[in-house]
Amino acid sequence: MRKLVETHTRRTLERQGNAGFRAFDNFRKQGCVEAKLKNGQDGSGQYDCYYSATFVPQPGQQPLTVNGKGRFRRTDKGMAFEDLGAQPR
Repeated sequence: MRKLVETHTRRTLERQGNAGFRAFDNFRKQGCVEAKLKNGQDGSGQYDCYYSATFVPQPGQQPLTVNGKGRFRRTDKGMAFEDLGAQPR
């Protein structure tokens, strides 16, 4: 789970021109529930998970911790991650 979220975060920040991120300083899974999809679609095999992640601070700045939510599902190639949002804490 941590590796999927780190990879997604790194790619997102690189697209925004901030290539300084490599990994989280701390990552904690807070829990998962089976996904509830729109239009009554079956969500089996998909889980919405909540996590807390702390970024390694940039020089002279405080560490930033975010609470996030993501959807994880199994694919032929392993697990896939969809970002459902994060809020600074």
